[in-house]
Amino acid sequence: MRLRAVSFNIRNGKAWDGLDSWPLRRRATAEAVARLLPDIVGLQEAHRFQERYLLRRLPGFAACGAGRDDGRRRGERCAILYDTRRLAVERWTTRWFSDTPDIAGSVSWGARPPRVATLAWFREHGVPPAPPAPTRFAVADVHWDGASADARLRSAEALLTWIDDGRPWIVLGDLNTTCEDASVRRLLAAGLRDPLATLGAGGPGAGTHHRWDGRTDWTRIDFVLVTKEWRVHEAAIVQESVHGRLPSDHWPVLADLELGNEGQAEEEDAICRTTRDDRAPLSSREDPTHVTPGEKEDP
Repeated sequence: MRLRAVSFNIRNGKAWDGLDSWPLRRRATAEAVARLLPDIVGLQEAHRFQERYLLRRLPGFAACGAGRDDGRRRGERCAILYDTRRLAVERWTTRWFSDTPDIAGSVSWGARPPRVATLAWFREHGVPPAPPAPTRFAVADVHWDGASADARLRSAEALLTWIDDGRPWIVLGDLNTTCEDASVRRLLAAGLRDPLATLGAGGPGAGTHHRWDGRTDWTRIDFVLVTKEWRVHEAAIVQESVHGRLPSDHWPVLADLELGNEGQAEEEDAICRTTRDDRAPLSSREDPTHVTPGEKEDP
């Protein structure tokens, strides 16, 4: 099974960012996601109204995730969007990075505000020719604390226990730190692989966030990480605007993946560590319907 996984911090839609505020850039954000031709998208900082807007612009997609404040609708969420034409959710849950991970809104370890992970277990279905048996895997979408190194390290330990179930896992997220931080090193030491590892912690072409200036040389704090079962055919930081507008203050990160054995995965790694700043799709798959200039706005 091949699929494309994307991690994208779309910026809190309630934030006042002047001409880059959500109502003025939401069309660009929706088209930026559609251009990536994803199967799975892990969003960070998404409010429910942002998630619903994107789903209206992405035919065939559904989402799972809960607000970090109350475990329902309130607050930012780590929403996992997925293509229902290929994938079905077997179950999902939101957990809090705290001493009480099942209590909505809980905060521990010096983090502020609540930090969450959405965990979803998937199976493939409905893709002709159908596989002989459903392919099962799981995805974690996370947003770690930016201020507390202890919170990040303990979040890494918690995450590793949550994904230790024998399935192939994809970890998507804004980790609010680079690969040099102890928390990220802990994930890698446990066997997760970083397809863009050769880019290091940041620098020219390796930045994944900016201050609404479109720069590409800051630090690399957004990740797609995978367990050993996945082959990585290509990975990229997609550093491009949409019709002259920035879709977020982060750039999306993607990886083209295939389930394979460990030896195959290691062999593929040598050819997949690149960045990308052009407009051509990463594969020859059919381009989905997307937002066009002049289209009437949804309410």
